[in-house]
Amino acid sequence: MHRAAIRGSAAAFYEPDIIEAWAPLPLRPDHIDALAHRIETGEEEAVVARARNGTIIAFGSFVPGGRELRAVYVAPEHGRLGIGGALLHALELRARKYGLTEFVLDASINAEAFYVRHGYMVERKGEHLLRGGRRMACIRMRKRLTR
Repeated sequence: MHRAAIRGSAAAFYEPDIIEAWAPLPLRPDHIDALAHRIETGEEEAVVARARNGTIIAFGSFVPGGRELRAVYVAPEHGRLGIGGALLHALELRARKYGLTEFVLDASINAEAFYVRHGYMVERKGEHLLRGGRRMACIRMRKRLTR
């Protein structure tokens, strides 16, 4: 779902080599294991949305120790239905339980409008370092988490 979301919504905003570095296929088991390890150890917190049949259709995560919202990804066929906004809200509620008062993130260019719609402020344009060392253009954003 993560790869489909990137390849479906970001492909019009980034060069193919960036998409390939960001969402390589086939999905490698060590990438899954690394995410599972970060969640199991509490380094990263995740929320998923499932379809009625149990299939994961959206995923989002944050790093409690760094106030970092990693991202929200929605499967392309489920986009623009409010799922991403609901997932983002759930992540923000969970972050407040950790005592976090703000989120910061490197938003992809294609996601800037989504985050602005949900109260995030643009700080500056920047670059995000991808696994493997590639850099991709991003938008540094911030949101104060209020009760």
